[in-house]
Amino acid sequence: MDSKNRITEQLKRIVKEDRVLTDLEDRYVYSFEKIFLDRFDIQPDIIVRVSSLKEENEVKRFIEKEYAILIERGKILSHIGNKSSKNLVLLDNVEIPTLKNCIDEIGKKDGSITKFDKFDIKGYGTYRNLTLAVQNLFLGKTLTKCQQCTTCSGYCTVSPSFNGVESWSSKGRMLITRGIMKGDLTFSDKIVDILYSCTKCGLCYAQCFQDLEFHEAILYLRHKIAEKNMVPQIFHTAANNIFEHGDPTGIPTNRRLSRVKNISNLNLPEKANTLCWLGCTVATRTPKTAGAFINILNRSSTEFTMLGDKEGCCGYVLISTGLWKEAKKVATDTIERIEKTKAQTLVTPCSGCYYTFKRLYPEILDINMPCEILHTSQFLEKKIKTEEINLKPLDLNVTYHDPCSLGRHSNVYDPPRNVLKAIPDLNLVEMPLNRNCARCCGGGGGLWTFNNEVSLESTQTRLIEDLIPINVNILTTACPQCQLNFRFASQKKTFADRSLKIYDITELFELAMQFE
Repeated sequence: MDSKNRITEQLKRIVKEDRVLTDLEDRYVYSFEKIFLDRFDIQPDIIVRVSSLKEENEVKRFIEKEYAILIERGKILSHIGNKSSKNLVLLDNVEIPTLKNCIDEIGKKDGSITKFDKFDIKGYGTYRNLTLAVQNLFLGKTLTKCQQCTTCSGYCTVSPSFNGVESWSSKGRMLITRGIMKGDLTFSDKIVDILYSCTKCGLCYAQCFQDLEFHEAILYLRHKIAEKNMVPQIFHTAANNIFEHGDPTGIPTNRRLSRVKNISNLNLPEKANTLCWLGCTVATRTPKTAGAFINILNRSSTEFTMLGDKEGCCGYVLISTGLWKEAKKVATDTIERIEKTKAQTLVTPCSGCYYTFKRLYPEILDINMPCEILHTSQFLEKKIKTEEINLKPLDLNVTYHDPCSLGRHSNVYDPPRNVLKAIPDLNLVEMPLNRNCARCCGGGGGLWTFNNEVSLESTQTRLIEDLIPINVNILTTACPQCQLNFRFASQKKTFADRSLKIYDITELFELAMQFE
């Protein structure tokens, strides 16, 4: 056994095996530490990520006895001569800032984050512009201000699930993107794993001082992975289910009609000004949300129609996982069905569908929707402003979780809050992290499908760190995937005695709406 392998095996006995890093991808990411950029002739052979002072001291004592050089992140290499044949071991003992640390630094006022109030969504307009943006960003000079900055890593939703190893953080994914774009790295199973272990929530880019939209770069690379036929098989299965059943999980489309059949006096014409688009997740996995919204539409003055078992899937999962060719076919078929209804407005309770129709269709697929797109929160907000709606009091303390697709990706923050505030006696209590600084539920970007363990760890963090401290037991959101994740997580022992209830805002609005 050579010296590198012997050192590696011993380090694995000191720390956990997954925190001793020798893969090319890890060494590439860590080579962008400023300490290495000052010495182009030196690169790390082994990285060891320690989690305690005890581990750190054990590593130091071991390396002192070996034919190796130990350096720490953040230290200067000027005292080291030529590396020669000695193995260079990088000690990663840097404490990645937690969200709490980040928020403590920027401060907060009245439960709202104040530093990033001017956050704005650019959007690229077309796939060509997205490609140019990614190329200009990652083919240029190394972003020197990123070398010692860990802000994005601190805001990364999934990084804590991977021991804070830089390769699995927002910064690591940014550097891997650079490596792929410059030809320093090629797609490997590990890179695929890293890029799909991301919710694409955008929490990192919302706080980035360099204004880097990492999630767009990841989306672009996932498409490149698809071109090389390296997309994880589970997403190909989802694509097949969409084409065969109109649902990524394969649930038969006739299940979409279950809530419709239970609503009395429901008349659905073939054509109408308003089209109610439930979305496959709402229709089959959060049916109470579907029933609430259909009931509101049916009892109000809105003339609307639905596609029922012909609705299908919007294709969000295909776009977000890189299967753009398949997504374009789904989008084309979807628009044909929508056009037949002659609808001027499409309303959906699914934030993923909303984001897909509003931004992903035109910006990624170069397809424009034939009608106005509204989320149910926007639709209800308009109803409240333009019509006299009688709402009975609901003496409840509730909080609202901003879905990433609706919030950071689509900039829809006020309508859901305005709908809740319109309900008499309802008290809306904001979580410390809200709006563009809200934590991700962990369910987006295909992560729930790809790695539901990591997904639920992120969900539990949101509940433990943000919900429990405000002592509110009713959590509302405006996204079916968020709702499902919170329900799964709330069943854990940690929340067993809290009687936590999860609702879509539409369900509370229906509860308050006084029907004759």
